[in-house]
Amino acid sequence: MGAYLVDTDVIVAARKGAGAPAGIAAFFERVAPEARYLPVQVIAQLRAGIQCSWRREASLETLALEGWLEALLADYAARLLDFDLDCALVCARLQGRGAVQGVDRQIAAMGIAYGLTVVSGRLDSFAAQGLRLENPFR
Repeated sequence: MGAYLVDTDVIVAARKGAGAPAGIAAFFERVAPEARYLPVQVIAQLRAGIQCSWRREASLETLALEGWLEALLADYAARLLDFDLDCALVCARLQGRGAVQGVDRQIAAMGIAYGLTVVSGRLDSFAAQGLRLENPFR
């Protein structure tokens, strides 16, 4: 079995626990924790979302999100992946090749550079030659 780079939408859906879509639950049951990686870009997106919640209102839900993010960071501490030089070089090759843009292009480059399958419900955002994709929402 290979290893996986998990996108933001999958992590957010998994937070729902028993309320998560069946494919999300199946993915997390099938794939061992040590085979699941998070790009640091996902952490940035989650943190930005929580910051927006704080600006709207300081609520118990926002506090719960803070705790969830801290637990996520602890769970993935050894499996957080940085965007390094190899990733940057792959990202440059992806420039101008299709629909992959911005942060998604960086995550796609990380998937290629690290040899990981990108797991996302937004596969059209990651269409890049040489990138393995999986949609657990289907």
